[in-house]
Amino acid sequence: MGWISTDNEHEGWAAPVAPDGRLSASSTAGGMLFRGVTGHYPPDEMLPDYEVIPDSQIIGWRGQCECGWQGEMWERVTSRAAANFSHRRDYFALDEFATASSKVEDAIHDEWKTHIAPSEAVLGVEAAAREYTQAGHRLDKTVAAAKAAGASWADIGRAVGISRQSAHERWADKQ
Repeated sequence: MGWISTDNEHEGWAAPVAPDGRLSASSTAGGMLFRGVTGHYPPDEMLPDYEVIPDSQIIGWRGQCECGWQGEMWERVTSRAAANFSHRRDYFALDEFATASSKVEDAIHDEWKTHIAPSEAVLGVEAAAREYTQAGHRLDKTVAAAKAAGASWADIGRAVGISRQSAHERWADKQ
């Protein structure tokens, strides 16, 4: 399961980590799919450029984003006693499907949201700029209509919160 940013520029997920550090984005019935052929693992039947690494050999998880960002490693430990969430260690039995636990996935999602926060904030700036531009055009048209209806520059300036002279200087040539 992955996450997509509001602008569709980022897609992130909790990626299983192979013993050699490669990250996976998908799985098969036989294990996790990893791009690249090392010869240490069986190739995938459908994707010849991928190897299938058994779930039992997954060493942990980390956040990954299509833009190239990677989060910090969450280590897979095979005993409950070794698990320690504050030290980024989560218990997962070797015979289990090696997807991150919901707790680790939620923590990775939070890291990913921090990663995309600047681009999400810029979307707000872009939206406000569009609204500002649209409001400016609306104001220009409304001033022109008010002037055509006989309003004085003093009345228009007062309505906008500027002087008569400033209103005249701003809109006289836009009529």
